[in-house]
Amino acid sequence: MKILCATDFGARARAAARVATDLARATDGVVELLHVSPPTLPMADGSMVAETAAIEELVREDSQVRLAAECRSLAAPGVEVTSHLASGDVRSAILARAKATGADLIVLGAHGGPALERLLLGSIAEQTVRHADRPIMIVPPGAEPTLLRPERPRRLSVLVALDARPSSDGAVAYVRTLRAHVPCDVTFLRLYWPVEEYLRLGLTGRRDLFAPDAEVTTDLARTLGGQIGTLPGAGETAVMVKPTWGDPASRILEVAAEVDSDLVVMGAESRRGASRVAHPAVASRVARLATNVPVVFAPPAVVSGQVTQVPAISTVLASTDLSAAGNQAVPFAYALLGGHGGQVELCHVHERSLPSPPYAYASTEGELTGAERARVEKELRALVPADAERLGITSRFHVIDGGRAGEAIRQAAERLGADAIVLGAHGHGRAYRALLGSVSEDVVRHARRPVFVVPVSNKEVSHGTR
Repeated sequence: MKILCATDFGARARAAARVATDLARATDGVVELLHVSPPTLPMADGSMVAETAAIEELVREDSQVRLAAECRSLAAPGVEVTSHLASGDVRSAILARAKATGADLIVLGAHGGPALERLLLGSIAEQTVRHADRPIMIVPPGAEPTLLRPERPRRLSVLVALDARPSSDGAVAYVRTLRAHVPCDVTFLRLYWPVEEYLRLGLTGRRDLFAPDAEVTTDLARTLGGQIGTLPGAGETAVMVKPTWGDPASRILEVAAEVDSDLVVMGAESRRGASRVAHPAVASRVARLATNVPVVFAPPAVVSGQVTQVPAISTVLASTDLSAAGNQAVPFAYALLGGHGGQVELCHVHERSLPSPPYAYASTEGELTGAERARVEKELRALVPADAERLGITSRFHVIDGGRAGEAIRQAAERLGADAIVLGAHGHGRAYRALLGSVSEDVVRHARRPVFVVPVSNKEVSHGTR
């Protein structure tokens, strides 16, 4: 692993350099120390100091001597430590040198102290994180002088904080790279806002807003499993899904302390203002609050070239209102799985009003009786094609009692982990547009997975509630 470590020759920079060297030793890598001299400033009248050239040469010579001394102090068996001197804007110089050397990681020391937090962290480390195209490690005050502890040599305990943003894929990619070089025990953490997840999944009835919810935990753990995949290298892996209220950055660092992490990895914040307003700057908060543990901020993973892998569809949600148009769409759900098998989640939505918010109250007004529910499920079972089992397709049946049809379908797709949604369209012309707009178009516009809308093949169809 190639590591670029920026230094201003201060105590925090030296601690960061020791961490960088320790990581290089564990990964059979190399370290380059970079010092950036600030540009010479003009006088107030626009003229330059007469001795500018001589002063700049003295500064360069002094910096070279100090860089050489830093390299000697970091010397360790099996680790090559070199140095480079640059000048100009610090952030730009760091990023340019990282690109020129093909660095896998940039290491920076964070400066402590409330008065300096905005000036130093905000102007260099945090801005560098936002503009970097590669992972950056921030070594905060109080971090251990070495990354690998004597009691577990050449083995790291890593906490990876994930969310639904693309930058989380970058965090997973970095951990994959790291673990390919050194054994790592990795804990993947997913914090969630209870209200947001209850609404996304369409969970109803009285729900605890503070304790982990089994349905939310199962859904997010399944999503994390697909996002993480199979990690290379040695070490244990674990997944933690926890509800959170308040500051998620503080909670991430609390969990890091609970699991005794040597390193925290998370996605870097967006570099542009509009999306930064749309998403809380959690990474920035972690950078400012972290103590005792280095933090790696990884940019979104970059996928080069064309996507050559065919997306896998193994679970399909088919929704019908039990009308002719709705029912004739169901076989197409099975057709999507005909070549390789899979599972069809066949559902019907019985629309009725739910209390607001639905996760806080239970309501029985207008709900289906046991006999009505059994009748609907029987009708759903009758829609399964005769050759489904032979084709390796299994079926499950869901009677969703309550809510608006379009929203309930989307929520069911989230709960059931569907790879695609299939539903029917009702007729043409003005009536078609009205019905498509109320249900099918709602699903098409707002669903987070592919939606297949099957047009009606017969103008004379009955209409109902999907």
